[in-house]
Amino acid sequence: MAPINAATEADFDAVLAVARPNLVKQQMEAGQIAHSLGLRIVLSTEIAPMAQRAGYHALLMNLEHSATGLETASAVSTACLNVGITPMVVVPTNSQEWISRSLDAGAQAVIVPHVDTVAGAISAVNAAKYPPVGKRSITMFNAITQYTTGLHYDAMAKVSNDTTLIMPMIETREGLDNVKEIAAVNGIDVLLVGCGDLCVDLGIPNDHDSPIFHDAIAQVAAAADAASTPNRKVFVGLGGMEARPELMEKLVKQYSCIRYLMAGRDIVHLFNGMKAQAQKMAEMNERVQS
Repeated sequence: MAPINAATEADFDAVLAVARPNLVKQQMEAGQIAHSLGLRIVLSTEIAPMAQRAGYHALLMNLEHSATGLETASAVSTACLNVGITPMVVVPTNSQEWISRSLDAGAQAVIVPHVDTVAGAISAVNAAKYPPVGKRSITMFNAITQYTTGLHYDAMAKVSNDTTLIMPMIETREGLDNVKEIAAVNGIDVLLVGCGDLCVDLGIPNDHDSPIFHDAIAQVAAAADAASTPNRKVFVGLGGMEARPELMEKLVKQYSCIRYLMAGRDIVHLFNGMKAQAQKMAEMNERVQS
């Protein structure tokens, strides 16, 4: 027997007409690499159209390792949605207060640090996904549906869940030991390997060439593949390896589930550009003085 007031095809069409697509998810589902630019100091809304023109699929705001607040994250998220790239955030902690508010503020993907257990994965999903997948509190006024009112709840909830990525970080030995069970939690979309922290916890700091690290990547990829079904694909992402593009390419070719990469940070690009220009001025000064 159908539920009373069940969503109709027209209800879903009404939601899809206003829902913002998630470019990162679209890229991954198409078998393509999705990549993001990390933001720490360049947080003007002007960065969104610049990133889109440069070819990035997403902007990633790190609320864990910076002073960035939710009001700033909301402004940048809205700018991202308006130009068609994915706003992403790293929340400071695995809590409903941070995860659901980041999503209400416009984020389409939430990276949750230090998810070491199944309980942690379930907690993240509950905060990020609407029932019946999770327990996120409903709000009909958000940037994802362009603040549209009058939408059918079931249709809005399903479309929002489908366009929201929850990405637990696997960055400890405990998380690695539990990664198969974490990946199996319904609602988990991407297992993000925090390569730097994971190497430290495994006793091989900065050694991305170690067999221990490569075994860890293989374990995460196997967990994602085991959790994937015809109706649910679990992907793997790599964070903190921007300086090793050749290794990222090797791993992407080796594992078809690795489809999200952190691909640079504003502070690095800015410093490198400043350094290069200052060097040109220094060389000019030497020529003028000779």
